[in-house]
Amino acid sequence: MHEHGHVLAVGRYRREPAAVAQARKAAARAYAAYPRIDRSLVELLVSEAATNAVLHAEGPDFYVLCHSPCPADGSVQVEVHDGGSALPLRRRAAELDESGRGLALLDLLAADWRTERTPMGKCLIFTLREAESRSALTAAEPAHAGATRSRGGDQEPV
Repeated sequence: MHEHGHVLAVGRYRREPAAVAQARKAAARAYAAYPRIDRSLVELLVSEAATNAVLHAEGPDFYVLCHSPCPADGSVQVEVHDGGSALPLRRRAAELDESGRGLALLDLLAADWRTERTPMGKCLIFTLREAESRSALTAAEPAHAGATRSRGGDQEPV
């Protein structure tokens, strides 16, 4: 079980598409003071979980909680709470489908993830380990000679 640190940020968002970008940016800002946490990976997984809340949950809002790094191993936990009672279902997305890959991304990129029922609905919780976060995202990207990606305004080779 993850022994997370204190809550760095809590955000309440309307369950509408524009809120996904707001949640993603707020989560990245929450980890700005922690250079060993891959904020690009946090943004990607928050975006997936928030999109799931917008598309499939109930109620007017969803919430995102970002925890500080665990003192024991530097890992972080992020929680996305919504009012839905149905737990996420794994889908097999066809090549051109625009959805259906969120749980596969969590499997691939998060050190751990789970869902829990709560009194208000459900919560999706994912854990990222600081040492693994950069390598997980890099391993998931195709290698392209000379390609770069942006990280906080800096360009670095892929």
